[in-house]
Amino acid sequence: MSIHMKKGKKRTEGFTLVELICVIAILGILVAIAVPSYRGIQDKSAEQVAISNARSNYTLGKAQQDMLDAGVIKESEKEEYHFDKDKNSAYWEGQINGKTYKAVYDGDTGEGRIESGN
Repeated sequence: MSIHMKKGKKRTEGFTLVELICVIAILGILVAIAVPSYRGIQDKSAEQVAISNARSNYTLGKAQQDMLDAGVIKESEKEEYHFDKDKNSAYWEGQINGKTYKAVYDGDTGEGRIESGN
């Protein structure tokens, strides 16, 4: 192929500006769809972590309460797990990914729920 192009012959290699703009527009649309979905997945995951933490507090709090009732440990040795013996539940409150969550685990139903997440 000659280095110099003959007059009237157009170059056929590469992409046109219109093609590049179309690709960029399509990528922009895909990103606009994917980012909110990704954030929703992050929020749902954080809620599950909070509920899991509340479940752990319930398990530890109930075991600790059983040891208190059996006289194995003293009230002064008790650690705070936010366990409520009367309601048979526990809660966890803390921050995940910059949001504050409060999750409650109910020992009677075996279910956890988010009470607040800001």
